[in-house]
Amino acid sequence: MKNVPENIKKIVPYQPGKPIKELERELGITGSIKIASNENPLGPSKMAVAAAIDALSDINRYPDGGCYYLREKLCEKLSVSMDNLIIGNGSSEIIDFILRTFVQAGDEVLSSEKTFVIYKIISNIVGASYKEVPLKESFHYDLKAIKAAITDKTRVIFCRTRTTRPVRFLPATSSMSSLAG
Repeated sequence: MKNVPENIKKIVPYQPGKPIKELERELGITGSIKIASNENPLGPSKMAVAAAIDALSDINRYPDGGCYYLREKLCEKLSVSMDNLIIGNGSSEIIDFILRTFVQAGDEVLSSEKTFVIYKIISNIVGASYKEVPLKESFHYDLKAIKAAITDKTRVIFCRTRTTRPVRFLPATSSMSSLAG
């Protein structure tokens, strides 16, 4: 593949976990519960199912990519303007938007180890270097170490407030002011 850029060739694809049915078949078990990938073992709510069934009557129409009505309701609930919201098809797409907007080849992206693999994958796609800062022994972000890792090339720092892994990230109310300055 001579026309594929080197940074793309070096990307290690994300390896999702096995589907439940395959895992159960391999292990000879039934009734397992998958809690990875933010999946809900209880299934969708009755309200979500009803909304999906209701939406089927418009399946012949192209969906509203701008999510106008969703954004309108979120703006009302959050007391913000529509210009302050970005809606995407999952967090991976929004992370892609962020990195393609603010990062160029040769720039840096920072985060901590054992976090969302898509940060590294998309950083590599845009040609940025991805730097992982070790977590503290308590599995919390080490904000001092992240601050020390910032260079003139750093454009984006990802700090998550929650994860599906047993890592203690920042509480939603935590101040990021220690990174400023």
